[in-house]
Amino acid sequence: MDLKFLFQAICTEAGLMALRERRMKVTSDDFKKSKESVLYRKKEGSPEGLYL
Repeated sequence: MDLKFLFQAICTEAGLMALRERRMKVTSDDFKKSKESVLYRKKEGSPEGLYL
């Protein structure tokens, strides 16, 4: 997976986490959790198209 798409997936996931909690600002904790989530999905073999 290209590093650009990995970074995009982490940022998108962090934003979605903030929105799920009805916040308008993304915290560093959101980024940490989203990084773990995206890297876990990548390791488990989810299709790369899922991150676009």
